[in-house]
Amino acid sequence: MIPQKDPSGYPGDEAVRKAFGQTLKKARLECGLTIEQAEVLLSEALSPNANHNRTVRFGRTLGIVVRRIRESKGMTRIQLAGDSGLPLRFIISVERGKVASGGDLCQLVRLACGLKYPVGRFFDELTDLNEDLAGGASR
Repeated sequence: MIPQKDPSGYPGDEAVRKAFGQTLKKARLECGLTIEQAEVLLSEALSPNANHNRTVRFGRTLGIVVRRIRESKGMTRIQLAGDSGLPLRFIISVERGKVASGGDLCQLVRLACGLKYPVGRFFDELTDLNEDLAGGASR
């Protein structure tokens, strides 16, 4: 496997995972959950079978947001692949909504960095659009 080139501003996979772990710990403590309860909730949330409609919707959401940002910056998919360190085939699959789970956390951060887009804002846009799509699906 060809090693991925880290995008500009990307802190590295280990730093992303560590920050995610710290955020989960903070949320767990704020909610008064035990480690075991938090692990069960996380595994349920990440289970592709339990939340099929939600993960498919998130895949569409991710594709819409990535394409919207990429096009607004005048980037090609090839440029995004190079800048993010992710394979072109993955970028194409994301934009077509074919990555139902959205990939892993590190890939999402790599996409934001490759787009030269603030990571927090990227996740906010994903969340907002996903909620909008969920509201439309329940109508």
